[in-house]
Amino acid sequence: MTRLRGAVTDEAAAAPWLVRLGLRAMRCSAGCRGATVFLRCPGGEAHSASTHPDLAALAALQEETGEGPCVDATRSLRPVAATDLVADARWPPFRVAALERGLRACTAVPVLAEGVTATVTLYAFRPWRPTAAAREAVGALAEETVDGLLREHARTGAEAEARQLRTAMVSRAVIDQAIGIVTHLLDCDPGRAFDVLRALSQRTNRKLSAVAAQIVRARGRGSTRELRRLLGEV
Repeated sequence: MTRLRGAVTDEAAAAPWLVRLGLRAMRCSAGCRGATVFLRCPGGEAHSASTHPDLAALAALQEETGEGPCVDATRSLRPVAATDLVADARWPPFRVAALERGLRACTAVPVLAEGVTATVTLYAFRPWRPTAAAREAVGALAEETVDGLLREHARTGAEAEARQLRTAMVSRAVIDQAIGIVTHLLDCDPGRAFDVLRALSQRTNRKLSAVAAQIVRARGRGSTRELRRLLGEV
């Protein structure tokens, strides 16, 4: 499998995957009423998504303060649970914010796959802890999501590279045609013709491919005088 180098994808592309993971994690965890997903990639790039707006605020608070169940789980790569936040004194800012939203319990389940850490945090309105089977299922869903994101990243990267290659091939063909036209018009060798095209590109502040395309479209008509002047300068 292709490993991630740099960004996994942009936020808009990653968000649907992460929201879907959160919703699926909720369905396999009886008693869960919401979830957040945090994704950290090699190089420090991070993405997050939540099933509910209030939970997005809790995720942002943890990132801001550097403390909370998601932060601890991501660092340790071990599940972190608070079965009753009323009695749990850890992470004071997070604890207060969660209780203000009516949340009593949470469990963060991290997985590490292909260098990417995905942490799913599950929330409940009552004192609660997901079963071992539920935590295992959430971990499997997180690994599946990372795998899907990696594959999507590889696919879109390959498509972009193919588009760039096709564009480069088309540009090269047009430049070669323009070189042929200039060679004929100025009775010079192809190397000198290319120098003339490059000089015209620099003088007009346009891409070489755009200059070449204009000459090809016009078949060199109307540009011989300018081309000859440039030939004397290069």
